[in-house]
Amino acid sequence: MPDDAPSTDPASGEPSSEAPPDEARYLVAARKYRPALFREVAAQEHVTDTLKNALRLDRLAHAYLFSGPRGVGKTTTARILAKAINCTTPQSEREDEAEPCRACESCRSFEAGRSLGIFELDAASNNKVDDIRDLRETVRVPPQGAKKKVYIVDEVHMLSKQAFNALLKTLEEPPSHVLFIFATTEPHKVLPTIRSRCQRFDFRRIRAGRIAEYLRGICREEDIDADEGSLMLLARRGDGALRDALSAFDQAVSLCGDTLRYDELSRALGVVDVDLYFQATEHVREGSSAGMLRLVESIVGRGYDLQEFLAGLSEHLRNLMVACTMEDASLIEATDAMRQRYTQSAQHFSEDDLLRLLMLAGEAEDEVRRSAEPRLRLEMALLNMASLPHAADLQEALSTLRRLEKQAQGDGPLADLPSDGPAGASSEEASSSEVSSNAPADDAEEETTYAASEDAEASADRVREPADASPAPETPPDADEKEEARERNDDDEEAVKRDPASDEDHITRPPLRTPTTPLRRQTPLRPLLPKPLLPKRNPPATKRPPHPPTTTCSARRPSPIPKAPPTPATAVPPPPMKQTTLPRPHSPSTPAARTPRRPPPLPPSRRCVRTGTRSCRTCAPSASTWRPACARPRP
Repeated sequence: MPDDAPSTDPASGEPSSEAPPDEARYLVAARKYRPALFREVAAQEHVTDTLKNALRLDRLAHAYLFSGPRGVGKTTTARILAKAINCTTPQSEREDEAEPCRACESCRSFEAGRSLGIFELDAASNNKVDDIRDLRETVRVPPQGAKKKVYIVDEVHMLSKQAFNALLKTLEEPPSHVLFIFATTEPHKVLPTIRSRCQRFDFRRIRAGRIAEYLRGICREEDIDADEGSLMLLARRGDGALRDALSAFDQAVSLCGDTLRYDELSRALGVVDVDLYFQATEHVREGSSAGMLRLVESIVGRGYDLQEFLAGLSEHLRNLMVACTMEDASLIEATDAMRQRYTQSAQHFSEDDLLRLLMLAGEAEDEVRRSAEPRLRLEMALLNMASLPHAADLQEALSTLRRLEKQAQGDGPLADLPSDGPAGASSEEASSSEVSSNAPADDAEEETTYAASEDAEASADRVREPADASPAPETPPDADEKEEARERNDDDEEAVKRDPASDEDHITRPPLRTPTTPLRRQTPLRPLLPKPLLPKRNPPATKRPPHPPTTTCSARRPSPIPKAPPTPATAVPPPPMKQTTLPRPHSPSTPAARTPRRPPPLPPSRRCVRTGTRSCRTCAPSASTWRPACARPRP
C-alpha cells in the first residue's frame, strides 16, 4: 500500500505540503491531503470522539460497521483507528491520549504500506465463499510485530449471502487478537445477523461551508489564489462529499491555473450561471412570456443541461423561500453577497407564490427527464410560471364572503329576498330555520287544500240538489246512469271478493256508491283493481316439419345374379310388413299425435346398394311406411 497520507503540522492541524522522500510523483488532492489523525476528519466529530474514548478506556469492540454516503471519510477513519490500535507509543505520550503518534515503527510501516497487522480487503472482488474460508484460516494466525490483526473490509454489502453466512461464526466469536472494520454505502443490504454483531456508526454529509473552509486551507498550502465564489462553487459541486469536491478542485486548477475566479471557473466547469435563475424569477414577477422564451434559447445556446438547470432553479426558489420566511439567511449555502441578493429578491414574492413555483419546478423536472422533447417541456413549465397569477389570501377571501352575506341578509340591495331567519344571522342558522319552517307550512297547505275541495264539493251538491220549497219538480236521475252505477258497484264487489289478498292489504279504498246516490259531473278516478286471473291455456303444439319427398334407388343383389324384372301392377304384392302411418298436421285445438318409433336397422346382410350402410338413411322413407324404399323385401 503506497503512503498516500498527507503530512500534517501537529500544532496547527492544517495539511502540510511536506511529503516523504519516496512521494516525489504527483498525487491528487484527495490522496495527498488525506486525513492522518482523528482531528483532521471533517465534520464527523460524533464518530471520532466515540472512537477516541473507546481507545482511552480500552473498550474496543471486536467488529465495527461504518456506513454513510461516498467521500465522507469511512475508509479513512477505519485506517486511523487501525493505526491507533497498533501504535506502540504509550497513551500518556500521545496527543489527546488516543491519536496515533506517526513516529513509532508500527505507524511508519502502515503509512509505508508494509504493515503485517493491518489488512484491507475489497468485498466487491472477494465476495465468494472460498474467499471467506481463506479469511477464516488466516484469522487463526496471531499477528507478527503488532498488537492486533485488523481487517478492513470495504464495500461489505457486495458479499454474497453464502459468504455472509460463512462469516457469521467467526464474527460472533473471533480470536482475541482480531478486529473487523466494515465500510459500506448501503447498510440495508447487509444481513441483519451481521449488523447485530457490529457497532454501527453513521457518517454524515458535509456542508458546503465546511468543504469550502477545507479547500481554503489547501489553497494556502498550494499557494493558489481563489475567491470566495469559486470555493463555494466547488464545495456545492461536491454535493456533500469532500472527495468529489477535491476532484473538482484538481480539475479547476488544471483549467484555470493558480488563480481561480468564479466567472471563469463556472464557464470552464459548465455550471449554470446563477444570474440565469435570477432572470427567471424576474420574468415570473413581471409575467413576461417572451422573456422566458429568450431565456430558454440562451440556456440551449450555451450548452447547459436542461435537467441541471431545473435542479438549480429548484434550489434557487428554495433559497428565496428561506430568505422570505426567515430573518437569518444562514441556511443559504452561498457567500454573504449572494445572501443579501437573495434577501432583496425575496421581497417581491409571497410564501404562497414561491411554494407554487417550487411545485411547478419539481413537476417540470420529472417531465423533462421522461419526455422525448425536453426543451418543449421546459418552455411550457416556464410559461406556466410566468402566467401564474398571484395567490390570494384565503382568510381575506372568507372574510369578504361573510361580509357580503351579512349585507345580503341585512338592509343591503339583496334584502328583498325571502329569508325565514332574523337579519344578521349566519347562513347556517338561516338554512336551519328555513328547513324547520317548511315542514309545518306544507302540512297546513295540504290541509287547507283538502278542506277547500270538500267545501267545494258540498256546495256543488247543494246547488245540484233542489230545495223543498222550490216550485220546480224534482228531476229523477236518469235510468241509464243508475244502471251504469249499479253495474260498477257489482263489479267492484266481485273484484274484492275474488282477490284473496284484499284483506291483508292496508290500502284505503273509497266507499262503494249505492244506486240511489246521484252521480256527479266531476267523478273522481276509480281505484285500480287487480285484474281477474284467467285460466292458463295450453300452448299451441309445434308443427312437425314435413317429410322430404320420397326418393327411390334401384336395389340389386351384390351377387352376379341379374336384376329381377319389375313386378307388374296386377301381380300379387309381397306380404305386407308392419306399417305405421305418419301423423297428420294438427291444429292447436287438436291434441298432439304420438310420435311413431323407428324400425330397427336392417341385418348385416341387408345393405343399401347406394350408400352401403345397414339402414339407408340417405334414402327417405315413403309416405306410408318407415321401410326404406331401397331395401329389398323379405322373401
